[in-house]
Amino acid sequence: MERLKKILLRLVHPGITLSVLLSVICAAALVYVFVAGQEETIMAYVVYALTTYALTVFAINTPEMAAKIKAHIYKNKLGNRYMTDIPYRAKLTLYISLSFNMLYAAFKLIAGIHYASFWYGADAIYYVVLSVALFLLIRYMRKNENDLIKGFRQYRLIGYLIFVLNIALIGVVYQIVNQGMGYQYPGLMIYAVATFTFYCVTMSVINVVKYRKYNNPVLSAQKAITFTKALVAMFALQTAMFASFNDNIVLERTMNSIFGGLVCCTIFAIAVIMVIQATKNLKKLKINNSETHLA
Repeated sequence: MERLKKILLRLVHPGITLSVLLSVICAAALVYVFVAGQEETIMAYVVYALTTYALTVFAINTPEMAAKIKAHIYKNKLGNRYMTDIPYRAKLTLYISLSFNMLYAAFKLIAGIHYASFWYGADAIYYVVLSVALFLLIRYMRKNENDLIKGFRQYRLIGYLIFVLNIALIGVVYQIVNQGMGYQYPGLMIYAVATFTFYCVTMSVINVVKYRKYNNPVLSAQKAITFTKALVAMFALQTAMFASFNDNIVLERTMNSIFGGLVCCTIFAIAVIMVIQATKNLKKLKINNSETHLA
């Protein structure tokens, strides 16, 4: 009985290296089964069973893997600073986000000009506005990081920019709903996009909750931008899912209208809240400064 327990325990906890290796092999085998059209073969059922086992083992071992990875990060000097220094993490994230947004905006803009497409153009404007917002945050952090008045002015300006972003998004939603345009991903790529999208949404929500206690205009603006991007990514994923798996045009238009409208309204609300919060904080800071000078 004791030996059986040890065998079962070993099967459930085969070790981090073996868990990751098994997951990678099963993922590759699963892709082969679908690409080769072997879904109804004996090999496919064996792969399904192994994949289920691999995912179960990977999920069980995830906390241990996360703890070890976190420990290695903390041992590294730069990794430790990234994990413990919130302003440094914000700066690094902003630089990375700005780089990716600018590249994607340039790609969409060139495609829009080349194909004379309003669709690509509206998408490009969306990412250009995001890039401008990120650039303003970076400029503030480099020059006036400790000036809260300027910080909340930037925060309010980004709220106004999100209004502009919402206008571009409304144009995208209109084309998706009324002209049948949308995001499409070839083959199994849609599953990878879906996984990445849900990861972005999850991390966005975690960051909003985790850093809500910091009254820092840069962190607040960054959270708003990240959450806005996550909402748009969810909408883009929905259009892609309908394009790949649905033939009911009426249902597709109805759902895209509803969710697209909700996304636009939510982003509009985020922009309004940002402007109101920034204005209130600026008034408080000005009153405090006036009382300090009088004293």
